[in-house]
Amino acid sequence: MSRWLVRIGLGLLVVAGAAAAYGWHRLGSLDAPLSAEGGTATVEIEPGMSFAGIVDRLHAEGLIRDPLVFELYGRYLGVGGRLKAGTYAVDTRQTPRALLRALEAGTLPPEARVTIPEGFNRWQIADLLAEQGLVDRADFLTRVERGDLEGRLFPDTYRFRPEAGAEAVLDVLTARFEAVHAEVLAAAPPAARPQDAAAVRRHIVLASLIEKEGRTPRDRRLIARVFHNRLARGMKLQTDPTCVYDARWYREVPHPRYCKNPENRYSTYVIDGLPPGPIANPGRDALAAALEPATGDRAEKLLYFVARRDGTGEHHFSETYAEHQRAVQRYLRSDRARPGRRPR
Repeated sequence: MSRWLVRIGLGLLVVAGAAAAYGWHRLGSLDAPLSAEGGTATVEIEPGMSFAGIVDRLHAEGLIRDPLVFELYGRYLGVGGRLKAGTYAVDTRQTPRALLRALEAGTLPPEARVTIPEGFNRWQIADLLAEQGLVDRADFLTRVERGDLEGRLFPDTYRFRPEAGAEAVLDVLTARFEAVHAEVLAAAPPAARPQDAAAVRRHIVLASLIEKEGRTPRDRRLIARVFHNRLARGMKLQTDPTCVYDARWYREVPHPRYCKNPENRYSTYVIDGLPPGPIANPGRDALAAALEPATGDRAEKLLYFVARRDGTGEHHFSETYAEHQRAVQRYLRSDRARPGRRPR
């Protein structure tokens, strides 16, 4: 009988030892780097998020490998209700134990989330980024002008470290543009792809006009067709957004005093053809529409468009000036003084 008791006791010791070793091994995950490769990862902790939800988020982002141990350790320390909400840049060389302390203290470097809308020009983007404290406005605009980057500041949602600086922000925006532009070109028919640097620039300029005028995929392709048709016929584009592309006027509503100003080298009421550069930063759909405008017998004849102002964001398209004038009367009426979206 005593021999059996000894054996049972030894078995229990072995089991206990194995359990302790396993537990110690798992606890060791708290002191291993988040990633052997290092680098930075972004994690967002939303206001009101539970500790369990935070643990799930960290695990989903690949920042912790053993969520159970991390959660139990956090609950043992009593930090569950003290973690600070925010968007953080996490150095993945640190350990889960250090990450938990940093989240509790709120000492991780936060990141600013900024969305650049489609169709914003350089001055609007500079205003937006400067308001967030990410760039010095004058420095940003100087770099954009020096690098001829208007049109290549891709509109999207980004995350930046506070006071990132103009150079770092511009590197991200232009890299995103180059990636999307390459995808758009690859998806276009070979015959539609620009073949040299001058053609690429014309493509971006045209896309910027389409972006400023169009709001829906259908309209962008039809507006692109109108512009192609007018250029082919040697007609002025007469598109209102070009009238106020100027550091002095970009906040203004298009008006004849800007559109008819003979010194306004961007106004397509004054100049022939495309303006000398992009007037905004186009998104993917506008870049694609510039290469693949609407097709069809009627589309080939369209020369005018006017905003319908019916809440759809779409336009009425016309083949003749007389038809266009009737559409203006129908859709604008007394609202004609507001900025139009139409060549005239």
